[in-house]
Amino acid sequence: MSMYICHFTCNPSRWPVDRKGQVEVWKSMVKDADMLVEGEGPVKFTGWINNTEGYALIEGASKVEIIELCARFWPYFHNEILEIVPTHEAGDAILAGAKEGWEST
Repeated sequence: MSMYICHFTCNPSRWPVDRKGQVEVWKSMVKDADMLVEGEGPVKFTGWINNTEGYALIEGASKVEIIELCARFWPYFHNEILEIVPTHEAGDAILAGAKEGWEST
């Protein structure tokens, strides 16, 4: 399984304009997010960096699977999803690429 980081950002233009509607959307989104984090599901962590954006760590077999999971929060939030490569895998690739760069300069 691969690990992904999702940077989610509130899309205020899609939220209701009335305060009651905004509160209802917020409660719904938080409830859905809480349900995803509980237990042994794919979402391993969620956190906020300010009042309109945050991050989630999500484990999945493919980026397509993660896109489908994150799409449930559309159109109220939009997402940037990046795969995280473990250091023990990325380290060798980074070193090999750096060596190629050093040799060509």
